[in-house]
Amino acid sequence: MTYRAFTNGKKEEKRVDDFRKEVIRELEKKLGNGYSIFPKDKLKNNNFTVHGICIRKRDEVIGTVVYLDEYILFHAIGMMTLEKIADELIQQCHKGEIPSKIADDLEDFGRMRDKVRIRLINYDANPTELKNVPHRKFLDLAVTYYLDIDVTIAEGNASIIVSNELMERWNVAEGDLYRTGMENLQVKDECFAIDIPGLLKEIVQEEDEEEVMAVLDEIEKEGVPKVEMYVASNRKHLFGAACMLDLSFLKQLADSKGCDLNIYPSCVNELIVIPIKDGNEDCINTEDVWEINMSNVPKEEWLSNSIYLYDRAKQEVSIYKKGEPL
Repeated sequence: MTYRAFTNGKKEEKRVDDFRKEVIRELEKKLGNGYSIFPKDKLKNNNFTVHGICIRKRDEVIGTVVYLDEYILFHAIGMMTLEKIADELIQQCHKGEIPSKIADDLEDFGRMRDKVRIRLINYDANPTELKNVPHRKFLDLAVTYYLDIDVTIAEGNASIIVSNELMERWNVAEGDLYRTGMENLQVKDECFAIDIPGLLKEIVQEEDEEEVMAVLDEIEKEGVPKVEMYVASNRKHLFGAACMLDLSFLKQLADSKGCDLNIYPSCVNELIVIPIKDGNEDCINTEDVWEINMSNVPKEEWLSNSIYLYDRAKQEVSIYKKGEPL
């Protein structure tokens, strides 16, 4: 549960700020003078803001940001005390610390080169972020960049968005980031496509989900007409929609199926790919994509409402049908 529904308007923002000040005071009591603790909001994808606190040792350059949104309501209804919230945030902070070696290397582009990755976001939905990060337009999307830190933290894989400031400190151009990111996309990201029934069976095997297996059995019994459908992402399932830029990956998939591909933007982390066969090019329309985004995908993970086409002969991606703005 998060506090998203309660953070609209000036009054609610003031409540968040007041709550954050109380938590900071509690953290200062527990951590002492060796730490610098201050508010730090994060503007996520599609102009979605989360409210955080940066906890940094005074002798270190980089701190860890922990986020408050899921705790605000719990505190308001008396389920968690400030002391308990501070304890949990400190625990998160320790789990999410970036190794000092990486922090030391961050200023050196040569040492960070193999960590540069491509991230796709919606162009029109992110005007504020795009002012602050190096990018280039790709169809109705924007190519941006992040560092894959290659360590596991409490809530997943650590990553750092490349800002204009960091790019300038490295003394490199956006074109350098693009070339490096594309090389790493093709060599290190390991884009893959797995058919959806195969993916469900994999989940069943890993998590012993009896309900999923029951659904698969029911589908087989009913003999539902099958539309060949694949989930495409990268090995970490982190900003995996960037595989839309890996033309060698798309070519291999299209050649194996002997046809063009329709590409649906499931979210920033993955795509749905359907080989175009037997007149199925319109089996999902832009209204379906919009409805799926609205009902099943968190706003900060929306990528687009458009449908894309990989043309096997031209070996390029284009917009097949442009969807509604996010």
